[in-house]
Amino acid sequence: MTATPTMGFDFPAFKGAFEGKNYERWASLYDDDAEWIEYRHVSPPRSPNRMIGKKAISGFLASACQADFATTIADEVLAGDRAAFSVTVAFPDGKRVFEHVIIQTTNGKIKRQVDVEAWD
Repeated sequence: MTATPTMGFDFPAFKGAFEGKNYERWASLYDDDAEWIEYRHVSPPRSPNRMIGKKAISGFLASACQADFATTIADEVLAGDRAAFSVTVAFPDGKRVFEHVIIQTTNGKIKRQVDVEAWD
């Protein structure tokens, strides 16, 4: 899959950086004032985890790149300035996290990301 001209975002590069835990490349794909919202077992809809700004997001990505788990992106849908996809996170002990993610892009960078996660 190549970057979608109407999207203006290099999704294959994002997927490669995400799955390969390439911190430099992954962090470079977020806008300076990006927002990342996570809904999960410890951060429900009334109080989601929010990371505001590239600095906060980059800190999270740095720790994720050091963690011992594998990630896989699947079921991508790319349209306009948005993409939706699923993520499977596999830990060495066999536990998994499954996520649905929607990103919104502006000028080739992620402006907003929303994850809904289910944990073992």
